[in-house]
Amino acid sequence: MEFEKEEKKQQNTENNEIKEIKEIQENTSEENSVQNIEDENKQLKEKVAELEAQLKEIQNAARFIKASFENYKLDVERQLKENTRSTALRIFRNLIPIVDDFKRALNYYNQTQDLEEFYKGTQKIIEKFFKTLENEGLKPIDTSGRFDPFLHEAVEREEREDVEEYTIIETIEEGYTYNGQVIKPAKVKVAIKPRKS
Repeated sequence: MEFEKEEKKQQNTENNEIKEIKEIQENTSEENSVQNIEDENKQLKEKVAELEAQLKEIQNAARFIKASFENYKLDVERQLKENTRSTALRIFRNLIPIVDDFKRALNYYNQTQDLEEFYKGTQKIIEKFFKTLENEGLKPIDTSGRFDPFLHEAVEREEREDVEEYTIIETIEEGYTYNGQVIKPAKVKVAIKPRKS
């Protein structure tokens, strides 16, 4: 019996030791788990701090780019206004002498009543005026030849057999291009084939 008691005691001791070992292992495992979680948490916090720093850098760069773009837009608008103003001034400087010529022609006519000289002078002023406009890029549209819907506007048609169909036979009103762009199409009369009765 004593042997059994001794054996039970030893078994209890062994069980207790096993329990203690298990508890130690569990505690160690929990400590390792806690340590791992703390390490992961620390790494995540470092990563978050790094990403926040990158975000601030990106935001600062975006603000800089936006400010630079706004300044660029203002500069472009300012340059465009200045270019427009200087172009207008150049054109006005070229047109003012023509206005002066018209005034002189009217004064001459008022003094002399010479209609023929007034007419000749006015023709010269108009030629000078169109030369000035041509120097600025304004060109008359050619109305010889065939009708072109991109350059001409057919305002009248005439049945004709003696010319090819869609030939321009008369210019009703001059048209103009400015640096190659049509700003006013030429109004023309166009030949069409006679209708058969």
